[in-house]
Amino acid sequence: MFKRLIVTFVLVISLPAAAQLSPSVARSIEKAQTLEQDAKLGEAIAVLEALSAERAYDKAFVNRALGVFYWQYGNNDKAIVHIQRAVDSEQLKDAQAWQTKRMLADLLLIDGQYASALQYYYPLARAIPKEKTDQSEDVWLRIMQAHYQREQWSQVLNAYPAYQGVVKNGASVSALSLKLGAQLQLEQWRGATPTLKALLKLEPENKQWWRQLAANYVRLEQPKEAISTYLLAQRKGVELEPSEQRTVAQLYANIGVPERAATWLKRLPENEQDAQTLAQQASLWQQAREWPQAASAWRLAAQKDRQYHWQLALMQIQQGDYQQALTSLDKAGKGASAKEIALTKVRAYYKLKQFDQALKQARIAKKIAPDEAVESWLTFLKKRQQMQQRG
Repeated sequence: MFKRLIVTFVLVISLPAAAQLSPSVARSIEKAQTLEQDAKLGEAIAVLEALSAERAYDKAFVNRALGVFYWQYGNNDKAIVHIQRAVDSEQLKDAQAWQTKRMLADLLLIDGQYASALQYYYPLARAIPKEKTDQSEDVWLRIMQAHYQREQWSQVLNAYPAYQGVVKNGASVSALSLKLGAQLQLEQWRGATPTLKALLKLEPENKQWWRQLAANYVRLEQPKEAISTYLLAQRKGVELEPSEQRTVAQLYANIGVPERAATWLKRLPENEQDAQTLAQQASLWQQAREWPQAASAWRLAAQKDRQYHWQLALMQIQQGDYQQALTSLDKAGKGASAKEIALTKVRAYYKLKQFDQALKQARIAKKIAPDEAVESWLTFLKKRQQMQQRG
């Protein structure tokens, strides 16, 4: 996630006091700098590689210059070799030594040598020269990045307070992102909430932070906060994914607002409206006592999966649509047993005052599995039949 690192080097090499460099070396470095400024980097490197410096300080400074030029040239391996030589010589002092070690640490970080980079970063962070204090924030950020790349989540969080202690204008998005990533890896959901809110203050239009904050509230089992976040994200222009819309529907269902839950499912794209989703909608509409909506959803679900003809029939009977219920029951080969279907037909035919048909279905139910309910219907319907015949 955080593999793009920005490394800032001082590309203009300042010459030290004349007494520190041999005249010939100083002239060669000046020539190399001029070539570099004229976009002749290969020639600048050739000038320095041809040097036969004798003095230790000359060698250290030439290696430092070569390291910078090789980095500009895109050869990180050689850049590391030369900067490492300059550091190991211990000839560079004070701010110059600090900056060279910083270059080495950054190169090692880019090269994926995170443990080696950290061996330099920590001493650098704890001994920053006065003239380099503006770099302290960046050094602690690199420490967090190196630990993050090593998946050392606790060390990322341990470095954050030190970083926070040196920042001037508040934590950056990069630092907060590293902190958040570590918190999520460690499942520190509660701590991740203020981190996400801080990120949203810096990047209120970033859809990722809205999504993660809402998901975090879901993990914390704070449904009302999660719903509010999803709704606010929508107002900010975040187009919720179908999975997120389903999450919102489930959250509304969890807090006892089935009508809104069903509405969110109804808003799903057409290709997401499978039989199971439609059945969920229908069930939620029923909970909300929105009977026409429920019947419509059951009908659509039944068109895609015949098992839902059973629920549709029950819904139709509840609404007094007995003839339609019988049609649905004829198609309800799945979702209910043959006995359940027969007994439900008994009820529908009875309501339609078609007692002979009702009795026929009761006898079918008895053949399948006789019980007290079946016997009660048979006794009742036989008496009705006898009364009709007498009348």
